[in-house]
Amino acid sequence: MKLAEDLYFYPWESLSQNNANSVLIAGPVKTLIDPGHEALFPTLARKMEKDGHPVQELALVVNTHCHPDHFEASRFLAEQGVPIALHPDDEAYMREVGAALFQGMGREGPAWTVHLHLVEGDLNLGPERLEVYHTPGHSPGEVCLYWPKHKALIAGDLIFAQGVGRTDFPGGSGPDLKESIERMAGLDIEVLLPGHGPAVIGRERILRNFELIRRLYYPML
Repeated sequence: MKLAEDLYFYPWESLSQNNANSVLIAGPVKTLIDPGHEALFPTLARKMEKDGHPVQELALVVNTHCHPDHFEASRFLAEQGVPIALHPDDEAYMREVGAALFQGMGREGPAWTVHLHLVEGDLNLGPERLEVYHTPGHSPGEVCLYWPKHKALIAGDLIFAQGVGRTDFPGGSGPDLKESIERMAGLDIEVLLPGHGPAVIGRERILRNFELIRRLYYPML
């Protein structure tokens, strides 16, 4: 689903299988954010090809964090020669307790290599510039990506439409999640693209969503 110039959002809409939403930055450096589960990746690949962006043209895969429903297909894409990006805190997390999340879902921990460490600051994709923010709480190395050109926040599992990322996984933290959400609330956002569920479009709707989160979820974090 094309939202703006070179910005595509692919929400996962199946009610029977869990998987992450994906985002494609379709500029000169085609970048896929959160490719999802490996077994479900063909569904995403077909949607991308229908939009004129076959997987073979990808230049980079960015992972907001390393949980299997966001990260697992990175192994397949790395085998095709696509570089993989992840925050160093989540790389360390995966080499320690994070692999248990894969095993708990009946999957082996992936054999993978991180080619690019995501850290706070600019991520230059040819002429396009995204801002990387380290936003722990759901996962120690989770990042959000902000595209000033479209005032779009790619939020991973930090914040959803009327919800927040869970903090009961190893490495989760309620106080960290609240702090990360407040940092992102200070950005000028017109398009909020969460890791699960529908997008939130429009400044006023996004502000109301932040207020709802503060009222309903902050007391429990």
